[in-house]
Amino acid sequence: MIEFDDAVLAVLKGLDSDVLAHSIRVQALAVALGKKIGLVSAELAQLRMGALLHDLGKKKIYSSILKKKKPLSAREKETFQLHPIFGWNEVVSLELDDAVKRMVLEHHLWADGKGGYPSCFENTQPSELTQILTVANVVDILTSAERSGRCALSLKTCLQYLERNAGTKFNSEIIELLKKWLSQKRLNSIYRGAVRKVV
Repeated sequence: MIEFDDAVLAVLKGLDSDVLAHSIRVQALAVALGKKIGLVSAELAQLRMGALLHDLGKKKIYSSILKKKKPLSAREKETFQLHPIFGWNEVVSLELDDAVKRMVLEHHLWADGKGGYPSCFENTQPSELTQILTVANVVDILTSAERSGRCALSLKTCLQYLERNAGTKFNSEIIELLKKWLSQKRLNSIYRGAVRKVV
């Protein structure tokens, strides 16, 4: 069972169950990837917390948007893309490392700093920890059966997408390592381990 202090438990309260399940999977994959990269224990602890809290801002997004099966309208998309700012507002007052807070705010920014959202932070290059989190986040989004309105992709197709966008959206070195290291069997094992830790 993963233990958190009261402040972290308080901010997690009310988070949509599917979003929380996604965050737990992303946390497990991000930490496993971080270990493979060779992060030190302090960095892994920051990554572990940032990954868990990265979608906290979705508490402020209407369920009708989060659960919508059809493509979002322009206005709905604009609202959805505010969730990193909403999340930042939730964590900024907590006694967390700045590295954790940056992950909450930056996890949808491109690795090269030239795209992504929140758009007001374009031209900001996300931290190395955020770039690891971003890759883990996209792997779970693309391969998860919980993707709203879309079928889950195979890991092979997901990795091809990541490779096409390496150097822009995603860190090239992380993608190169991921291609060599991550198999469907390993991903399933990582996710099973994550479930066992929280039940």
